[in-house]
Amino acid sequence: MTGEGAFQLDLIGSFRLSAPDGSRISVPAKRSRILLAMLATSKSGERSRRWLQERIWGSRERANSQASLRRELSNLRPLVNVAGEPLLIIAHETVALNLDRVVVDVRNPRRIAESRDEFLEGIDIAWEEGFEDWLREERQAIESARETDGDALPALPEKPLPAEVAPPSDGRPTLSILVHDQDMPPDRVATLDRIVDLLAERIAALRWLPLVGVPARIDGPEALLRMGKTLGVEYLLHCQLNPDGTATVALSQAASARLLWSSRHDLGNDGESCDPAQIANDSIAVLSVRIEADQAERVRDRPAEQLNPDELLWRARWHMRRLTRRDADEADRMLARAAQARPDAIEVLVEQARADALRCWAMGAPVPELEGLRRRAVLVRDIDPYDARAWLLLGILDLWLGQHESAAALMHESIRLEPSLASAYGHLGGCYSFSGYPGDGVQMVRNALRLAPVDTHSFHQFGQLALAGVMLGDHRQAVIDANQALARRAGYAQAHVYKIAALDMAGDLDGACRALAVLRRAKPAFDPALIERLPFRDHEWNARLRSAVERIAAAA
Repeated sequence: MTGEGAFQLDLIGSFRLSAPDGSRISVPAKRSRILLAMLATSKSGERSRRWLQERIWGSRERANSQASLRRELSNLRPLVNVAGEPLLIIAHETVALNLDRVVVDVRNPRRIAESRDEFLEGIDIAWEEGFEDWLREERQAIESARETDGDALPALPEKPLPAEVAPPSDGRPTLSILVHDQDMPPDRVATLDRIVDLLAERIAALRWLPLVGVPARIDGPEALLRMGKTLGVEYLLHCQLNPDGTATVALSQAASARLLWSSRHDLGNDGESCDPAQIANDSIAVLSVRIEADQAERVRDRPAEQLNPDELLWRARWHMRRLTRRDADEADRMLARAAQARPDAIEVLVEQARADALRCWAMGAPVPELEGLRRRAVLVRDIDPYDARAWLLLGILDLWLGQHESAAALMHESIRLEPSLASAYGHLGGCYSFSGYPGDGVQMVRNALRLAPVDTHSFHQFGQLALAGVMLGDHRQAVIDANQALARRAGYAQAHVYKIAALDMAGDLDGACRALAVLRRAKPAFDPALIERLPFRDHEWNARLRSAVERIAAAA
């Protein structure tokens, strides 16, 4: 296709996809760009799903590669199917590029002859032999075409490239990934590239943090500020190899280059003994917390009347994390203002549902109210089924409603969608303990603490570890974990209960009496009957915990 209304896909040199209006469409994930190239170089524009899986994810198990392709397509479709007939056509067995809607440079012999650049310049996937074979064949075919026909073809008239336009962020914070270009051993470079590739994939899946552009290479620290201005983003995630063989992943404010967070990772002796997926997940979990804190710091002292809808959301999140009734009321006011401006925005709907869930738990809402909130959460999930937060909220509500199997399945789905979502691991660990499997719960909660070690809600994770210790009979560790929870939130009633029960079961009557006195000072209105609300599958545990508190109260 030529003329008006056509997309432009350039695969010779740097990958570039332009919309019919000339603006650049950013395709952040490397595998998404490769997928489009594989479709564009097919004679019909179509490939089978199996063919794509074997070449892009051939090193993975089949079920994993199938899921990866589904996920890639779900992320790619809203980027390219933006006007008129769809550019990307997804069927049960095949995936196709609508060649009637796109001009592809490699399908034009003149464009091939005119350019001496490399096909898919700078794009590679480590350890995927199927991809490497395909890429080598395509590059050889282009070189052969140049040698055979290049001299006989007239040059195409110059066509100015469209200006690079970052995708709109709708007011959300934006981020780009930068990689320091260094002369290092190939195995180290390959490992760092794998980490960067995973970072891009994981961040592109976050619904609240748009990734702008593809990972770009820079030649020194002084380039950070320059690239931040060029890309027009708020945050830069930059990665580099160090002389000692480690890798550093750091987060900076783009406008000032001020460092917000940095972490160094050991790549092992051969660059292969580390776990790139864990490094990526850990990094994204921490940067999520850091960005939230930075956004909240910007708006928390400003009058609400001066905040736009996105700033109101950050202010509401800050109030919700403080877990006081006054802050809950403030969060409601902020969310109501944001909803008035954007009633159907998914971010507003998610935060309103979360705020209502916190209130339901704090106030001990009856089952019908929880069920009503769950119906709302289902609607939110259905608006954006790829938002892990909605799946987690549904899992939490099902746990409170006593649906333990459903709760665990929903929480697992939230982790599948967002492997760096620390709170999902923490709640899943609690779900395992309440279901009667505290040993499994401990590992999940440890994952949550590793992912978000400085999260202000880590008191909940330590409380879940204390519960697991009580159930497993490790009373000493239960007391230690309960103390960790209370050091972070002195009024956390559940941690007080677990500590009292652990000391009572260990035969430490004096210690249990002192722990009860601390509970009464922190929560003067505490009623042991509230223990009945804890969502144990086996209600014998409710009885045991309540009996321990009442026995110590009688002895005190």
